[in-house]
Amino acid sequence: MAETTKTSTTTKAKPAQRSTARKTGTTRAASRPASSRSAKAPSKSTGRRARTTAANETRAAAQANVRAATTTAKQGRNVAERAALVYVGATLEARDRALALVNDLRDVTTSRASAERRISKLERRGTTARNRIERDVRKARTRVEREIRGRRRDAERLAASAKERVTAIA
Repeated sequence: MAETTKTSTTTKAKPAQRSTARKTGTTRAASRPASSRSAKAPSKSTGRRARTTAANETRAAAQANVRAATTTAKQGRNVAERAALVYVGATLEARDRALALVNDLRDVTTSRASAERRISKLERRGTTARNRIERDVRKARTRVEREIRGRRRDAERLAASAKERVTAIA
């Protein structure tokens, strides 16, 4: 089989042209007139590069959308999980309170003697509270009556001295 080699032919710039291009910093495309630059179609490599860039950007955008959807799903799952846990916790709390109430009632009513002791204890507690309130009311009533007597006495003295002044003037 015969080997074929591809040789590329490149046009070399003349030494004088090459040195001026380096000195001025211009390229061949820049040295061409604007009308010839804009009329020229993009090369195959430019098109390929543009397509690759577009594909990469599309892939990145798709990955960002996937991440956003995953995050949203996680957030929704967290909200639902919290709601369920709150419900379960509230139910357990209510159950505990109901059990405590039932246990208290059971302790009271296990025997007649314990029930009577419990009732007597509650009755004594109620009596103590009533007596304390009655005592506080009596103290407050005494304090108010004392204050009123003092103010009445001051008002009577003021009225008597005003009456004396009026009679002295007249």
